[in-house]
Amino acid sequence: GLDPFRCFLMREIPHGQDGNFSHEQAVQRINADLANGLGNLAQRTLSMIYKNCEGKVPQPQDLGSLDNHVLLTYLYDPELLLSQMRTHADALFFHNVLSFIWQAIGDCDRYIDVQAPWKLKKENPERMNTVLYELAEAIRCISIAVQPVIPNSANKILDQLGVPKDQRLFAHMSKDYALKPGTTIDKPEGVFPRIVENEEAAE
Repeated sequence: GLDPFRCFLMREIPHGQDGNFSHEQAVQRINADLANGLGNLAQRTLSMIYKNCEGKVPQPQDLGSLDNHVLLTYLYDPELLLSQMRTHADALFFHNVLSFIWQAIGDCDRYIDVQAPWKLKKENPERMNTVLYELAEAIRCISIAVQPVIPNSANKILDQLGVPKDQRLFAHMSKDYALKPGTTIDKPEGVFPRIVENEEAAE
């Protein structure tokens, strides 16, 4: 697909320089970054919201220090995510732009593993709502950030989150445009299918 291939080229090959390409390398990167990375993060989060929160963006409670780290450090502070993206983009270091975005995705993956919202469903439902809300909000901002590289795929994720089409610019990556609790989300569908080379690999 166009989005995954563009992402691979911009992630692997610095602009204006020579780079190595192989089919195997492309498959590994696309599966790691998109299928297992952003795609898996979005699918896990939205599926839990859809199943456990009546298909609506949950109502968060007070944020803990880890919540603040995930969101404020990467998403709500213009001195970090956006400023870093613009600095690297101005120098045509698009691979560094993507590396910074995927650092945020990695932090979200660690956050969901540590918080384990599937356990919180029974132990602390209010905390589960907060965790899922913060993950969904992080995915919203990350999807906006990565739109220039994977526009079709990013917009599919934003569609599933119920983000208005006129609120998908970099300027909307702030708490002023955060997801509204109670917003109905679409039934989650995978955006980045994992590439499997043959039936033997699938087994």
